[in-house]
Amino acid sequence: MQELLKQNNIALRHEIEQLQGSLIEASENLPEELHAYTEWIAKECKFHHQRVLDNLEYLEFGQENLLKDILSETELITRAFYRLNGNQVSPILRARASDRLSLEFLLWLHATHPQMKSVPAAICDGEFSVWPIQPTLYATPCTSQQGLRNLPIFFHEFGHLLYTFHQPEMDALVNELQGKIRALLHSSMDRNDEYERTRATERDIIVHTWYEWAQECFCDAVGFVMGGPSFAYVFSTYFRILGKSGYHLPREDLARSSHPVAWIRIHLLADRARQVGYKEVAADLEEKWSQVAAALGVVEDYYGFYDPKDPKFLSVIQSKLDDMLTETSPREFQDSEVSNQEESTFTSPVALLNAAWQKFQDDPENYREWEEDAIARFLDADI
Repeated sequence: MQELLKQNNIALRHEIEQLQGSLIEASENLPEELHAYTEWIAKECKFHHQRVLDNLEYLEFGQENLLKDILSETELITRAFYRLNGNQVSPILRARASDRLSLEFLLWLHATHPQMKSVPAAICDGEFSVWPIQPTLYATPCTSQQGLRNLPIFFHEFGHLLYTFHQPEMDALVNELQGKIRALLHSSMDRNDEYERTRATERDIIVHTWYEWAQECFCDAVGFVMGGPSFAYVFSTYFRILGKSGYHLPREDLARSSHPVAWIRIHLLADRARQVGYKEVAADLEEKWSQVAAALGVVEDYYGFYDPKDPKFLSVIQSKLDDMLTETSPREFQDSEVSNQEESTFTSPVALLNAAWQKFQDDPENYREWEEDAIARFLDADI
């Protein structure tokens, strides 16, 4: 066991030192916006390196009674280093000049919230997602890193970070929502006959499914509250042409889904936009999704998981999402950031994103030229 542990710790020491060398080499050309994240990674490497050196020192004592503790410590270091080496360091080693746009936006985004302003953030390549821990790693498709239109999706991912930081309180609110949904289902589905046992099982499945669905709907609500119409437009455009699964799923697939059908989420976004006076945005979302659904031959049916014809269903969901927003307090967009006032466009990221979507809708053919100039001006501005 002594020799085995020595081999593993020497191997760890070598890999950590190798990674430290790569970080030093990469740091020469890193965007300034990545420095805080890089410092965190470098400190972690130094910390784990010292733990390995301590293990090797203890092994030199040759005392068998220490081996169990050294084994445990080696396991912990190995797991931590694998995470560091596999995911967390990649934003630094893959960094490129075009990362500045996303990184600048994420720095601003985290700075809008008192709990997140000290949490370093970075991006990596992949489908939109987030690793909601410290430091926070946001995955985004390669071309989305270089433009404005898809940046509002980061607001949704930021919602997952807010949920994680408030998890006990948020879980309690989701449980309250599940109770209200159960009550709605009971009143509409309860029958005193031989099918009641089946109905009860169906209710349990629906209520259980809404635990994860509520989290996604909360993140969508964060997206709209922070980004305004820009989030509604990017969400609609990103998901509306991905096939029938965005509009309808069989009952058994709904029960296994971690995300609500996108059409349900559109209903919630449209309602939220309408509530704060953006009726044209709401109508645009509903009209375009109805057009695609008709072309696909889809008729709305969520098998009791959601009922678009029952206003009580929408009301209980939105009410509880409002409570979740109150608990987490994300920054709210201002009407002036949607009205495309020139003086605010390049000092407020939200104003810039809403301006981008307005430009794209008005003149998609010439949008790219406007976007290139807008990005350059935004990166030169002091936000």
